[in-house]
Amino acid sequence: MLDTMKLTLQEWKVSSGATLQVNTGNMDFQTGELKQTLLFTDTTGREVNGAYAHYVGECLNLTIKPIAGVARAFVSFSAPKRVGDNNYSPIREDQFDQVFESVENELHLNGVDTDIKRAKLSRVDTFKNILTDEETLTYSRLFSLLEANRAKDRSTHGATTWLMRNNSTDYVIYDKLEEMRASGSDTTGLEKTLRFEHRCKDTEKVKRFYKMSATTVEELKRYGWSALQDRTIRAWRENFFKYEIDQIELLAESAIRRELELFQVKFGRSFFSKYLKAYGAYFLASSSGGVEVVKKALENLNIEDKRKKIYRAERELKQALLLVESLKLDSNSPKTLGELYAELKYKMEQVEA
Repeated sequence: MLDTMKLTLQEWKVSSGATLQVNTGNMDFQTGELKQTLLFTDTTGREVNGAYAHYVGECLNLTIKPIAGVARAFVSFSAPKRVGDNNYSPIREDQFDQVFESVENELHLNGVDTDIKRAKLSRVDTFKNILTDEETLTYSRLFSLLEANRAKDRSTHGATTWLMRNNSTDYVIYDKLEEMRASGSDTTGLEKTLRFEHRCKDTEKVKRFYKMSATTVEELKRYGWSALQDRTIRAWRENFFKYEIDQIELLAESAIRRELELFQVKFGRSFFSKYLKAYGAYFLASSSGGVEVVKKALENLNIEDKRKKIYRAERELKQALLLVESLKLDSNSPKTLGELYAELKYKMEQVEA
């Protein structure tokens, strides 16, 4: 269930000849002054000054940089990628030590020694994959009812991403297979998957969320694997899956009421007939295969002034489609919103072995 981790190393030493790239300084262009800070003293006693230093491995990033004049070392990595080819499958409980030992070993091989167990947790992401019955966009209207916003920045997870966030926490839902294909990964044989990610983005949030005192890797292990799973599921249940099924249907009723209110503002006394007409046209075009199919049917009718009537009908259909689509993204699934919600809620609450 662990995903992206960011650690702050507490005690670390850099060997002579370590695999580090050092930015020697940021130059003030106006004065020519080179701004440098002592980054570290290596094991031979050599002082290394600069703006920052970093090591970038295939599945590991190390950055040494000054914070308030004191050099700090940060390590970030994806836990699943430490033990597998990609980050689709979660790590198992018996792989916990392997993940962090592999980080410590890679740092050692590249000239940086540390005790990874004492490293502080600066960010902890957890995730749960839900294998869905329906296509991702089927759940779109449900997510909007549950106040998850469509992501504006689609560069990370693709177009089908929903977010709930504040300064220290993210709740993210996205189509995992779409994200994998965008990064060039093979998804052959994988089922439709929605990824639910919870992100504690700073040390204080990690401390509050998990109720830790030391917030170290060692304490995270003591916290317990089942407790980690339960805490993540509880967070989703309390902040996203907090409704009963009948409440979801009430939310859907509220959404229809909002649509009716918009039509009332736009069309006045005739709002309900306009609403029925728009939805009638919408479902006619949607269920029959699109505007072109309806247009073809009209062309085969024996009617007067056919060309003008078809032009007007096509225009009215397209206007109705645009009007309804502007209100919501509709689902192609025969399931109700309550049924879609029940599916995801049930699957979220199942604890993986």
